[in-house]
Amino acid sequence: MSQRFTRRSLMAAGGIAPLAALAACSGEAPGGGAAIDNAAGIELPHHTPPPELEGAIISDVEGVPPGYEKLPTDLIKTVEKPPGDGGPITEFKISWDPPAPPLEANAFWQSYNERLNVDYQPSIAPAANYDERLATLLAGGDLPDIVQLLDTAQSAKAISNGAFADLTSYLAGDKIDQWPNLATIREEQWRYVAYDGKIVGFPIDLPAYNNEFRYRRDWAEENGYPDPPADAEEFKELFASFSKMGVDGRYGLADAPGTAMVAAQAMFQVPPGWRYEDGKLTHHIETDEYEAAVRFMTELWDAGAFHPDALALDSNVGKTLSMIPAGTVGLSWIAAENWYIPGVYHAAVEEVPDSWTPFVPPAFDGSGSGLFARSTGVFARVAISAQAAEDEEHLMMLLDFCNYMRAPFGSEEQYFLYHGEDGDYFTRDPGEQPVPVEGTDWHADAGQLIYGLPPVIFDFEGAADAIAINEEYVKNSQPNPVAGLFSASATKAGPRLDELAQSYVNQIIVGNRPLSDLEAYREQWRSRGGDDMRTEYLEALKSREDQE
Repeated sequence: MSQRFTRRSLMAAGGIAPLAALAACSGEAPGGGAAIDNAAGIELPHHTPPPELEGAIISDVEGVPPGYEKLPTDLIKTVEKPPGDGGPITEFKISWDPPAPPLEANAFWQSYNERLNVDYQPSIAPAANYDERLATLLAGGDLPDIVQLLDTAQSAKAISNGAFADLTSYLAGDKIDQWPNLATIREEQWRYVAYDGKIVGFPIDLPAYNNEFRYRRDWAEENGYPDPPADAEEFKELFASFSKMGVDGRYGLADAPGTAMVAAQAMFQVPPGWRYEDGKLTHHIETDEYEAAVRFMTELWDAGAFHPDALALDSNVGKTLSMIPAGTVGLSWIAAENWYIPGVYHAAVEEVPDSWTPFVPPAFDGSGSGLFARSTGVFARVAISAQAAEDEEHLMMLLDFCNYMRAPFGSEEQYFLYHGEDGDYFTRDPGEQPVPVEGTDWHADAGQLIYGLPPVIFDFEGAADAIAINEEYVKNSQPNPVAGLFSASATKAGPRLDELAQSYVNQIIVGNRPLSDLEAYREQWRSRGGDDMRTEYLEALKSREDQE
């Protein structure tokens, strides 16, 4: 199994907002408040591609994860000895799942400690309480050895204040070769975990495009639509037809703006984040393409495609996601892997095989595919605390531990992390595929404990199909041109600009404001921080170009 994405990232654009969005609070970002290129001047660690093993499905499209539909006959060994020294390793991390069983009732945790020669002591924060828990942790000052840092202002402030170790002198250039599994991290990923010219931690992997759109093909065929929508007009007709099938509680689209807005922006070729042309930086909301996407959303609303509580559903991700397996919504946009691995989404397809079918939203005029937002390849960072790094011997042990956790698919180490000791959750004869032990639940026991550093792999039956559809998204994707840059204004203005969008764009979609109010929204966006962001990002972009 590979790194799974069963969190709110299910709903994020092509994945997640990059770590490069981090900026210090109250103008405390390095560089005096202007946006900066945080990787400037760093000798980045050398990259070593992961081993390509028997049965590998390797895409020619950069950014598409490698795939394996089964384990290779022979597993490789990537770590010569256990990384730990028998002492404790403490870690603060996020989870989207119920708490794992405690050590005394958890076979995986026990074998994990024994095999890695550690006393692993995680502090696991539920996603809903992550910000609050991290704030308490940072305020206390006594940080654990390892901390998972999401894209938040308080994370950036803590990094800026020196709470986390600068690993540059240990990892730069060929020094990374001491930890060959960490050396598989790509150069562009290192750029996004850099901060003010320093390497601060390791990336939590994300594909170039994490999600895929699916629609209820069985409903479409029943309504006379044998093929996926070929243009925006067919998209509107199709999903409006789902809401009119006479089935109580069934709607074409659930949340607004939500999933439909992601599709609309793709179909109308809205640039991801910003557009940078001829030395000018234009935010996506200022473009004609965005206005066309918003207009289309109003048409979807008028056509009856949406659930009547669409605005409320947009802020209730759990409810929105539950509508997918419940069969009460016709469009989904979640992480691709969730359709292939055991769980409620895979079960929904198994139950009705001709139901949830992948498709690529078309260009609005049917001239090709939509335009999709390419991720940075990084969801978050795994950082080592400066306090833990004060003892260099302890720091070396933590780097060895991180190297083990980054073990590639087809290795003995990765197999243990995702299957446990033989007989606990799976059994495997030499050269054969693992067989689950009835009555056990590896994910419940182990998923939280190993989350973070494992690389993303499509390792499931159907991987070739998942790769083929992912290639179409990635080939038609575009990165945000300011990815990798920090802006203090972006962080300070972010919350109020989010509220501004809700009061204007959301209300325009459902008809409570006229489309003409979009210009008032843009003017307020500019005056409330948008123009400051533009100025800072332009400075950083021009500085980056000068260095190139």
